Amino acid sequence: MSGAGVTAPDATTQLPPSDGTAGAADLASGLDGLAQLQAYIDRAGPLSPIGETLGFRLVRITRGEAEIAAEPGPHILNGMGVAHGGYMATLLDAAVACAIHSLMPAGVGSTTVELKVNMVKALPLSAGPVCAIGRAIHTGRMIATAEGRLEDLNGTLYAHATTTCAVLQPRG
Repeated sequence: MSGAGVTAPDATTQLPPSDGTAGAADLASGLDGLAQLQAYIDRAGPLSPIGETLGFRLVRITRGEAEIAAEPGPHILNGMGVAHGGYMATLLDAAVACAIHSLMPAGVGSTTVELKVNMVKALPLSAGPVCAIGRAIHTGRMIATAEGRLEDLNGTLYAHATTTCAVLQPRG
């Protein structure tokens, strides 16, 4: 799937501040992962404090698939004048983690234990809005895996990734 038709937040979009405690509250909410993530979209708030800082947001979620939208700005440039690799990795990490979380039952979380990113093309500001699309590959009782792509709205690939996440069962 390409990012065609995705609208990224622009530099003037003001999202409500996040205090970083939403994740724990959401796990205790009784909602499954898909419903938790849909709630982020419905309230148009940041997915996390890092999403607020870097200006990205979750724009689409289905079972096993997530889409993160962003519009790179000067604040993410490296010394070469293109997007820092850590920025691209962060967008991909968010997308693949959300894809996995969308499959989690109520009370179950996950956390990234490994992220492999291949940056295949420099991401200049002139690329405009980008989207990171994550897709779950496998979800088990203890481990989940996913893959992701970072593309512009024309479908140009800038990076792709795979992840392994630990599934966090409730203590009891």
